[in-house]
Amino acid sequence: MDAVAETFSSLHRPDWLSWVRRELAPLPGRGAMTLRMVVAVALVTIISMALQIPEAALSTYMVFFVTKENRTVTTLAGVLVILGAPLAIAASLFLSRFTFDYPELRVPVMAGMVFIAMYLSRVFVIGPLGFALGFVVAVTQTMGETAPTAEVLVRAFLWVWVALVFPIVLTIVINQILLPADPWNALVGDLTQRLDAGASALERAIKEGAAGGPKDIPALDLATRGSSRLFAHLKVAAIMEGHVKRRHASLVATIAASERLVRAAAVLAMRTRQALSENDLRCAKALLLEIARLKTAVQEENPILPVKPNDSVPTLPELRELQLAIASFHDCLGGKAPASQESASVKSKKSLFVADAFTNPVYARFGLKVTLAAMTCYFIFSALDWPGIHTAFITCLIIALENTGATMRKGWLRLAGCATGGLMGFLSIMYLVRYMESIVSLVLLVAAVSALAGWVASGSERISYAGLQMAFAFYMCIFQGFAPDTNFDTIRDRLVGIVLGIIVSSAVFRYVWPELAVERLRATLSRALRNLASLLVIPGIGPKFDEERKAIDGLRGEIGNGLDETVRLAELAALERSEGPNREDFAPFGLEDIGEHAQVIYLIATTLTGEAEFEAWQRMDAEARGADAALRSGVADQLRRTALIVEKGEPLSAAGFASALSPREDEIKQIPEEDRRRLLRRLSQELQ
Repeated sequence: MDAVAETFSSLHRPDWLSWVRRELAPLPGRGAMTLRMVVAVALVTIISMALQIPEAALSTYMVFFVTKENRTVTTLAGVLVILGAPLAIAASLFLSRFTFDYPELRVPVMAGMVFIAMYLSRVFVIGPLGFALGFVVAVTQTMGETAPTAEVLVRAFLWVWVALVFPIVLTIVINQILLPADPWNALVGDLTQRLDAGASALERAIKEGAAGGPKDIPALDLATRGSSRLFAHLKVAAIMEGHVKRRHASLVATIAASERLVRAAAVLAMRTRQALSENDLRCAKALLLEIARLKTAVQEENPILPVKPNDSVPTLPELRELQLAIASFHDCLGGKAPASQESASVKSKKSLFVADAFTNPVYARFGLKVTLAAMTCYFIFSALDWPGIHTAFITCLIIALENTGATMRKGWLRLAGCATGGLMGFLSIMYLVRYMESIVSLVLLVAAVSALAGWVASGSERISYAGLQMAFAFYMCIFQGFAPDTNFDTIRDRLVGIVLGIIVSSAVFRYVWPELAVERLRATLSRALRNLASLLVIPGIGPKFDEERKAIDGLRGEIGNGLDETVRLAELAALERSEGPNREDFAPFGLEDIGEHAQVIYLIATTLTGEAEFEAWQRMDAEARGADAALRSGVADQLRRTALIVEKGEPLSAAGFASALSPREDEIKQIPEEDRRRLLRRLSQELQ
């Protein structure tokens, strides 16, 4: 594995200490999001205690549940829950008329509602709404076990409605007025981050007087992550912001141009070290100034950009590609969107359900698996007459995800979060709660723990769920009434229930119709390799060249998103392993290694299909072009072969690649362009 691949390896499989440090590091907007959650929780605590609203733990947890990365998504999520809650409560009240005194009816109704909730979570476009409706009905049905009379049960349902709705309204208001985070600002931040990556590569080259050398890890990571996050921000911003909707086509093109820019910056950083000529140094300084102007313009709602200066052309191909990428960013930001981007921005009709909602058996199997796990836990705590561990039933529902690895990761995050929150609750009850005499002291304690949990919850998806569970476990321990209470049974029962739910869910998802992440990893990686092979054969020889060039941007986007998904699935697949890693049998880490090399090949391929290298291609004679195309075609064939082997999970022999590519070395020598020879040789080495 060469230096670049080792760089990627350090990114994707770090030691635990560096992983935790990176996940807990300050990020833009993280502090503001944490502050909004703390303020909302403090106000909900005061209102719940002062007005004696039951289910204070549920109310405070709803703040964490609804708060999202920006106020628009928070508002949408909150409105959905507010609209769905009365429907769920009404449905539960209606069903309770028939199930309150009849456990033989209540049990199948609960099972049916769990199945409906989990099935809708997979096939409904607004999956969380479908899940919430079924979840609330199923959980409230369990309350019939302990309610002595129907009147008590009805009052409990209505108080649950109040406990759900009022904290959501309060959270929406706070997110609108206290350091509000907009999707537009998030999009601007991501675009600025990509411009900063380009500026960083240029600053290092100017400072050292040479391009290449030490790897720029942030730029390398950004270059292969795709733009799905940016397009998500754009989609939400266009709903709420008129100026974003008007500029939608140009912003789509700007995101694509920013992806090209960060790839060019990464390639500039990873090339073989070469001193900059006076002309290249002058061009680099001019590009750095242009990036500074673009960073200012990208923050404006209606940017007015000056005419691009007539800069001289750099000699270094990678610097030339970066110059062209910056020029493309300038044009797109100014409103000159390519025709292909304009047509892509046209809205298409969408259904309320996914395309294969009623034909793919996977969704129904998923619902049945979750139902089996949840009802197993229900029968266990009912048979033991231990209602305190009813969190096992809830755990099965809220940790269920599309595959075994994702479910197990969510289960471990829930266990870690609940253990941490439960420990803080235990210590608080032992040393602090007994001395509290007012709401003020309780609010200060809750705010302090909420700040810690909120910081974790506002992180990436790898850790955020642990923050939510940390808060939930702590609130379940602390809020045991409207007066100080030192009952430790709640902590014990909640944790026992969580552990039971995780064990049962893991067993069901592993052995009943398993949806393994490693299978999706094979499919995703093989698809990315095939797309990479298609990208490598461009430019080709013949009249179809112009048509092939039109497919470049689409292929680049698909490859970037595919490699990004490969990284995520590799992490999940690692949780599914029952044996040690066996690279010959394509264990998850072996697949991840292939993905790491594919990332490097991807950056090389984007350089070979860039405008600068295309100019070099046009300067070559027919014989050199034939040798160039033959080598790239050979590499593409081997990538397709690898894709087929990965898809089938068969062993891979490196000897076959070496023998297939060794004759190509003579073809490389026929190419007159030095930089293109270097890239093609690196391409051959990386594949082997």
